[in-house]
Amino acid sequence: MKHQFKFNPLATAIFTLLCGSSISSYADSMDGPSALDNQQLKQSLNDTYPGQAFFEQYYVDKSSPEAQQRHGQALTAAYCQGAWVTPIGADVKAVDPNDATSTLTADYGHYNPSGDSVLEGNVVISQPGREIRADKITIDQTQTFASAEGRVQMSQAGLLSQSDQINYNLKTQQGDLNNSYYIAEQQHAYGYAEKIAKTSDNVVVLNNATYSTCPPQQKPTWKIQADEIELNRDTGRGETRGTKLYIKDTPVLAVPYFNFPIDDRRTTGLLTPSFGYTSDGGPEISLPIYLNLAPNFDATVTPRYLGSRGAMLEGEFRYLTENFGQGELFGGYLPSDDDYAGEDRKHLRFNHDWQINDQLNTRLDYNYASDKDVFTDLDNNPNSKTDLNLRRAWELNYRNGVPGLKAQLKVEDFQTLDKSIPDVDRPYARLPQFLLNYKGGDPQGLQYEYNNDTAYFKKDVNLFSSNNPDSLQPSGTRLYNDFAVRYNYRTPWSYILPEVSVRNVNTFFDQDTRDAQNQTNSSSKNKSVTVPQFSVDAGLTFEKEGHFLQTLTPRVFYAYAPYEEQQGYPNFDSVNASISYDQLFSPRRFYGNDRLEDNNFASLGLSYSLFDDVGLERLKASVGQSFFFEDRRVTLNNQSDEFDRESRTGPVLSLASQLSENVLVSANSAWMSNGDNAQRDLQMFYTNDLGQLYNVGYFYRQNLANRQDSYDQVVASFIQPISEQWRILGHAQYDIDNNVGREYLLGINYESCCWGVSVYGRSYYNDLDDVNSPDSKAKRAVMAEFSLKGLGGFNNKLVSLMQNRILGFDKTQQSWTQR
Repeated sequence: MKHQFKFNPLATAIFTLLCGSSISSYADSMDGPSALDNQQLKQSLNDTYPGQAFFEQYYVDKSSPEAQQRHGQALTAAYCQGAWVTPIGADVKAVDPNDATSTLTADYGHYNPSGDSVLEGNVVISQPGREIRADKITIDQTQTFASAEGRVQMSQAGLLSQSDQINYNLKTQQGDLNNSYYIAEQQHAYGYAEKIAKTSDNVVVLNNATYSTCPPQQKPTWKIQADEIELNRDTGRGETRGTKLYIKDTPVLAVPYFNFPIDDRRTTGLLTPSFGYTSDGGPEISLPIYLNLAPNFDATVTPRYLGSRGAMLEGEFRYLTENFGQGELFGGYLPSDDDYAGEDRKHLRFNHDWQINDQLNTRLDYNYASDKDVFTDLDNNPNSKTDLNLRRAWELNYRNGVPGLKAQLKVEDFQTLDKSIPDVDRPYARLPQFLLNYKGGDPQGLQYEYNNDTAYFKKDVNLFSSNNPDSLQPSGTRLYNDFAVRYNYRTPWSYILPEVSVRNVNTFFDQDTRDAQNQTNSSSKNKSVTVPQFSVDAGLTFEKEGHFLQTLTPRVFYAYAPYEEQQGYPNFDSVNASISYDQLFSPRRFYGNDRLEDNNFASLGLSYSLFDDVGLERLKASVGQSFFFEDRRVTLNNQSDEFDRESRTGPVLSLASQLSENVLVSANSAWMSNGDNAQRDLQMFYTNDLGQLYNVGYFYRQNLANRQDSYDQVVASFIQPISEQWRILGHAQYDIDNNVGREYLLGINYESCCWGVSVYGRSYYNDLDDVNSPDSKAKRAVMAEFSLKGLGGFNNKLVSLMQNRILGFDKTQQSWTQR
């Protein structure tokens, strides 16, 4: 016969014993619930591994109602077939044992004020958010010592443990649990501890303990076993001694001592080492050391050894100020690189961000590299991209409203990594530059806008060297202004946008330029030009409904600006605009503010869209062409070419189609007036909900002097699952112009519920390599990554590499893991 008691003093004591800080501090990872009978317990000791029968009670198929109700959309990945379901979910909050009423049930209960008090036979003690089960619980006459024995189970907030016996001192809150199994539902983890001892209020010591995240139906693929684990809530750290990593029954890694965080406090210590191998660097090892210097700044120092290059040191310093923002300093140094003619290799990056208030922020960027190959040779990050010009800038930004006022003040310079680049092709420094934009008016009516771009441009050139072919590169101040008024008239079936603007450029050469060019009169000291401009953009929209929704949108654009002489004006930062459908409807032929275009042209366009009944745009087609009524006389290089004298462009075509929810095709092409194709591209994208992805693209650009460089390449990538756990990944970029593969990547990836491995090979050129040079050779690397779920991996590069190379990778990765 069951007996039910409501006995707050005894219940509080028992809960302090069993569900005090000892278990919650040990297990940020345990979840929990019920009991085994003696036969099951005996059987568990003879199973494939100890405790298997206990663990399997709470590991259910992830499609089961229990798993769906508990976890819902947060279920484990497709390659995990099960999920942990413990009696009390992690989202159930427990109350303070001193503030809650406890319910006790047992087959037998005896309270003896002058002796031992006993609860015996299927003892269950429950409280909101907690539950204890045991065969027997005894508290001595002094109410000081308590013991629980016989399949003692404790459940609290997703944590579950079962022990043979618990001994506890209620006054000192010290005690120990013997032969304990535990389950951590959220972490998908479980393990065993021969003894769990609470040595003080906030210190728990586990002896002969194990940990794994592998499914419990079979012997774990891997597990961690430690002679001792100490968890200290005062310091926020855990310490292990005699730790071994086992693969099946074989120890593969031994660490005499290791410490790790058990909360979000930071502590100095050794981070996870990384290993790798590349064809040009050989084997390498990195040992990052984390330094917790202060609550608001820290550092990571990473000694590295590269087999064929030598020893290298990298470091990262991060800081956070109370009132002046945050920043990061990162750099590396490799002395006397044997694989790089014995040169010292080094790189440095510094940035600082400060959000001063809601309208004002500032940023500082500084980058340095010893050579153009340092990132591809030495950087651990596979996404690193070597820019030809490394940016160094400080900027102050202001923004007030949208629309409203925006302003920027910046100082900017560049380091050109390729030392063979002539001075004439290197970018100007801006010392400084001020940008201002103000928009006002009615977004659906009369609008006005003002822009200002004032900058002092300086190029690091020896202007006084008579042998320097770039000695006439001018420097000076450019002052650009434009003011525009437009009216935005729109209806559901039409729009018209007329605009009138006035633009002005003033250039003031500095003294170095005037001396170098022997400028003496005032007219040669500065240049000034003002050009008014009128444009109008208008269109109609026709719709036809039926089984498909069809739209037809004709568009006309006209721009006029008179010619003003701009011979001798410098070109500080402007380039010709690229050819595209949208460019047909822009009055700007140049990106930059060094020239004011002369315009007298009209563009015609026609767009067609076809939507099905589920909203897919089955077809989108646009075609357009520009017609010029005068030759273009304003050019960047002060010399007119054949394109400036043509009376029209060729047609520009843009096509796209959502063939299905999984397939997208797009194509673009532009012709010149003589019928030659100036550029074209064709792309196809395929993805599905099973983690499959195929991309292929072809890109061509014809060489047009002073307008665009030639480019003829094919790019393809794919991800192909071959089972529930295996998939193949690949990427290729082939340069047809130079008949060379700029990059090839092929890998295979395996994922299980508790471990994963990836092996892949890569052949690639540096972003700045001249593939036609006889000294240029592709770099090759074979890389392997092995990860233990719940512990992290020794390498983490393949995912980030694929994110950078494969369009749509993130969405496919999510589909693969959440099938």
